[in-house]
Amino acid sequence: MVCLYCQFHSEIKADRLLLEGNLCCIGSRMKMSVNLGSLVVICFMVIVRGDWLFPDEVQFNISEKLNKNCGHTPYADRIKPEDGRIFENPWMVLFRHPEEQEWFCQGTLITDRRVLTTAICAEAIIVNETIIILGEYERTVGPDCETDNDCKVEPIIERLPHSVIIHPGFQNDTYENDIALVTLNRKINYSNNVMPVCLPLTPIIASMIHDPIVYNTLWTDENRVPKQIRMEYIPQDKCQSRMRDLLVLQEGQICAQYAKRMDVQISSGSGSPLMIENHDRMFQIGILSIGLPDPTNLPYVYVNISTHIKWIHDTLDDGFK
Repeated sequence: MVCLYCQFHSEIKADRLLLEGNLCCIGSRMKMSVNLGSLVVICFMVIVRGDWLFPDEVQFNISEKLNKNCGHTPYADRIKPEDGRIFENPWMVLFRHPEEQEWFCQGTLITDRRVLTTAICAEAIIVNETIIILGEYERTVGPDCETDNDCKVEPIIERLPHSVIIHPGFQNDTYENDIALVTLNRKINYSNNVMPVCLPLTPIIASMIHDPIVYNTLWTDENRVPKQIRMEYIPQDKCQSRMRDLLVLQEGQICAQYAKRMDVQISSGSGSPLMIENHDRMFQIGILSIGLPDPTNLPYVYVNISTHIKWIHDTLDDGFK
């Protein structure tokens, strides 16, 4: 691999990156990241498997497993309505026990057989028994409809977990590495209502995003359709100051809070995605891990996807044995 127009950057750690190989750097433009031994650089252009790629292409071509047909939405508006629209979040997943009607956790589809969620959620998943629901939009309704005269006949899909892989470094007391991969018992055929979300295969650094619009999308106990809650990123030092002694934040955690005062409670949305729009696709940058009771007005704590992207990528094949 060759890299042009690069500069060193202190915010990214090399062990989090997928890109490896020989590197040649010229110039100083900051666009994307690659690994040079223990050093990290920001690059403008790269060659991957013999092809010249610009940063927006790299996110979709650097991995043969992830970010295939991902993150598409039929809506072009950058500011999303609070109520999600049909086909707007086709990567959303619900987990429920077979003897219960209500879901107990959420997740996101990242390949045709892989779902991303938290380790806390995964501990409650029973192989070949827990029901995994994909393609849902309006809970408790048959065919999903936006109006009585506009019914989209897109049936939901149910699968069972073939395997569950919890991050080996998961700590129950600190929620460190609160991340897991669930393998479906059968592949999914993508459609308008079932599609994977994109993941940041090269880090999306908060300081490099101008005025980011970040959403926590999830189902709540009170709402039948997914809520798209606009959030704002909080630097870890400020988040820790607000948390005080309630929680000691770990390196792989990020924080966000409501962008404006909301009546919606999201503390029950464990496993739901924190997302941004990037290159006209939706990228998941976090997984809701810790939601203290909403009246406390404390930030929410998310698993940082960029910190764990190498583990996700390297673990994708492990669940098929």
